[in-house]
Amino acid sequence: MNPRIVIPIALFVTGATAVAAAVATGEAEASLFLVFPVFSGSSGLFLLGVGLVVASILAGFAAMIGGVGAPEGQFRGSTETADGRRATRERPRVGGVVLIGPIPIAYGSDARMAVAALALAAVAVVVVILLLLLL
Repeated sequence: MNPRIVIPIALFVTGATAVAAAVATGEAEASLFLVFPVFSGSSGLFLLGVGLVVASILAGFAAMIGGVGAPEGQFRGSTETADGRRATRERPRVGGVVLIGPIPIAYGSDARMAVAALALAAVAVVVVILLLLLL
């Protein structure tokens, strides 16, 4: 896997784990405002977790600007093979969801990917709400 993809993910997971540990030990609090999870705390562990999450966002933006993805020349449409035939490469299929309050905005390279992203977002929201209710 490309290190420019792994680093932001690792930073985020580590930061989220630190925040969860701070909440679990009582050094921070978790609450729910409407549908938004809210974390607050003043311990070093909580500060470290929030700092790592912010660093993961910045590293993700830096990776996007730096051109994470396919190696140079890949997914550029059709190319000619050695025998003169045209060979096409399949473009990657992507999708995502932006949650603005309770309103999801799904997007994707095709409808199937947008629906898959929406389904994953719904599962993630349910998991977060369950975790907040259990804590």
